[in-house]
Amino acid sequence: MLKLTVLLRSTLFSLLALTAAPGIAAEEVDLNTEDVRAGGTPTGNLIRLPVERFQVTDNIYYVSGLANSYVVNTAEGAIIIDTGFAHQSPRQMALLKEVITGPVKYIFLPQGQHDDIGGIDLIREDDTKIIMTRNSMEYMIHRKKAQEYLSPRYAALYNWAPELDQKGSEKKKKAKPFPYEVITPDILVEDEAGYKFELGGVQFEVISLPGAEGINSAGLWLPKEKILFAGGGSVGPDFPMWPNLGTVRADRNRILTEYIDTINTIISLEPEMLLPQQNQIHTNKEDIMASLVLMRDAAQYVHDEIWAGLSEGKDVYELMREIQLPENLSHLSQQHGRVEWTVRETVNQAGGWFQYRYTSELYPFRPHEIYPELVRMAGEENVVKEARAMLAAGKFEQAMMMAEAALAADEDSQAALKLQLDVLHALLKRAQEGYNTFSEVAWLQSQITKVKAKLA
Repeated sequence: MLKLTVLLRSTLFSLLALTAAPGIAAEEVDLNTEDVRAGGTPTGNLIRLPVERFQVTDNIYYVSGLANSYVVNTAEGAIIIDTGFAHQSPRQMALLKEVITGPVKYIFLPQGQHDDIGGIDLIREDDTKIIMTRNSMEYMIHRKKAQEYLSPRYAALYNWAPELDQKGSEKKKKAKPFPYEVITPDILVEDEAGYKFELGGVQFEVISLPGAEGINSAGLWLPKEKILFAGGGSVGPDFPMWPNLGTVRADRNRILTEYIDTINTIISLEPEMLLPQQNQIHTNKEDIMASLVLMRDAAQYVHDEIWAGLSEGKDVYELMREIQLPENLSHLSQQHGRVEWTVRETVNQAGGWFQYRYTSELYPFRPHEIYPELVRMAGEENVVKEARAMLAAGKFEQAMMMAEAALAADEDSQAALKLQLDVLHALLKRAQEGYNTFSEVAWLQSQITKVKAKLA
């Protein structure tokens, strides 16, 4: 555990610390990102996941990593599903090549994310055809455009991101941590129509499955074998799990109703084997179906509660606080996404940006912009003292707002920085003991590191 060293910079800060209610200083929490879990894997170690090959059936293999890469061998050639993350794909593709029994006829890219496309040039042959849905291709165009906006967000949440600078960049400081280029498919699948084809006696179907990781997700279904490659995060990196529909890092819309439709589609297929883009494969039909029903019922419950609340005139913050999974569904993992984030995303998609509470909502100014004036009128000492009382009472969110207000007035205030640090520790401890949602935990860890640096 890291030891917190706090320097008391002023007499005022010392007095505040001595007169504050007992127990308000939050317990120091370990900042090691290895305890942040996504799909059972420490987020800090995602890029260092072991790259290993496994045999699924007589003709199907996969190689693990940040994303699984699969090969299906047939009498006429092979199809590759996902080609991995650029920084792991050389090893992944080398392992796949050892078990490919014919020419690589197709590469199926279920989503067009970084972890789909990393090894394309390492496995593609002259006659290989790339298959992708229109939603995936359009997502790639968007993702390329958003690169400069999103890269700092990834760096804040993933401690290994700075290690992944592109080689050969002229200026290190401008290197992008996630190399990304738009792929033009040879076979473009219209999502609603799907696409059926046959290779070496094996039937394949491309199915649009907008889900836990984006509206651009698609899967590959083998109807005879009843095997579903749930690529593109249709069900998410952990199974079962609550979907990550309102991402912290930012992404295109992930839609609750489409996610519910996708889970119902998969349920109707009755897969006997579920091969996800990440984490372990699933081969027990009974467990697969039970998990799918759990995920569907939880999503449907939250969907219905959102719209019931909106119809009653409740705003997004009321709904975020009030809507929780009922007891029979509450064991569903929220380590990757949170119910309240889905609530917020869904309300925003419903056109709920204007909450009909305050006239100021209509105008381009944040409430935070008057924080300095309010703090000056109230006095920083009073603000910090009141915030510490909130912290002692377990009102961590309110205490954080007060700390942010005080820092808006004086960003170098030692009292306000120490307050913010204690609140961050309290929030982190609660997060780790609760859902342990990796985006929340990773963000809190990054902010603790930043505040400690300012205090030092």
